[in-house]
Amino acid sequence: MLKLFTFLLSFFLISPLSFASPCSTNLEGNTMMQYSSNSIKVDSSCSVFTIKFKNTSTVAKEYGGHNVIVSRDADFSSLTSLVDPTVHSPENGYLPNSDKIIAKSPIIGPNESYNVEIDVSRLNSGEKYVFWCSFTGHWGVMKGNLVVK
Repeated sequence: MLKLFTFLLSFFLISPLSFASPCSTNLEGNTMMQYSSNSIKVDSSCSVFTIKFKNTSTVAKEYGGHNVIVSRDADFSSLTSLVDPTVHSPENGYLPNSDKIIAKSPIIGPNESYNVEIDVSRLNSGEKYVFWCSFTGHWGVMKGNLVVK
């Protein structure tokens, strides 16, 4: 009886953890100006979703650092037109502050990591979102879809 009680107790305590929705993902940016994934799925039941980003490139930050910007797909072109490393700092992704940016990381160098936290309440199911690198010229190939499920 004690074994049955222990089994049932452990089942009910552990099983909700096993079925919890994942609220984070790993993402890497490499020397070939590529992300390790071209799609990220965000569970709408999460309050915060974290992209655990790592730059695996060997190129110095000044010459080819990487980052992650999350925005609506409809805002992508207008945001890329604002990228200016002569005016804005790498800590701000070479971008001015903007309400169109849902989440962002600074430009980071080789083997550096940064957790990009997305407030999921800012995302709507059915809306198209993208994640992209704001280092000059990188967004042409370093861009993926962020899908709310």
